[in-house]
Amino acid sequence: MTDQPVAPADATTPKRAVQSRTIDVQRRILDAAVEVMLEHGYAGASTVQIQERAGVSRGRLLHHFPSRDALLVAAAQHLARARVGELPNDHEWPSDARERIDAVIDRMALTFTQGYFWAATELWVAARTHDEIRDALLPGEREIARAIRIAMDGFFGPEITARSGYDDLREVIFTSLRGMALTTSFDPREEPSRRHVERLKRIAHAVLL
Repeated sequence: MTDQPVAPADATTPKRAVQSRTIDVQRRILDAAVEVMLEHGYAGASTVQIQERAGVSRGRLLHHFPSRDALLVAAAQHLARARVGELPNDHEWPSDARERIDAVIDRMALTFTQGYFWAATELWVAARTHDEIRDALLPGEREIARAIRIAMDGFFGPEITARSGYDDLREVIFTSLRGMALTTSFDPREEPSRRHVERLKRIAHAVLL
């Protein structure tokens, strides 16, 4: 009986396992960084707090993120991309144009109440006087803004996006909702926010219908 050749071991399997563990550790660190920054703000978020929250050693934290600023920028972008990925591309929006416009604006308003928005806001303020943070933050923020615009186009659908004035209106909706959300950091009353959302709906109806 002839011995059958033994297939070589798959050398990629251990490598993939290491990569998977690395990604898991990075995700834990980034999630912890976002939580700490939301609780204590940019200025109060220390690497010691993040390390403890993530349950990793100091050496492992620094191996993945050699500076505090690099870690906090990566954390905000990590959560923002995750939230963009969760936007409901397959959601069944109303077929009636007026109802669809209202539903999309309501949905977009909700995105500016999530944790990622406030984590990003902490970094935007820091970036005003910190060149390193600004340079690290800007490319990711532009990428995220493009992704949100694409998502909004999908929400509204081709019938609405093809109408005159849509592109300008989309920018007004996006920037206006963001500005409205910023005011809730010191004036958390629901009524002004609700009135502003209803105002945007009326403007959208006037432009698009």
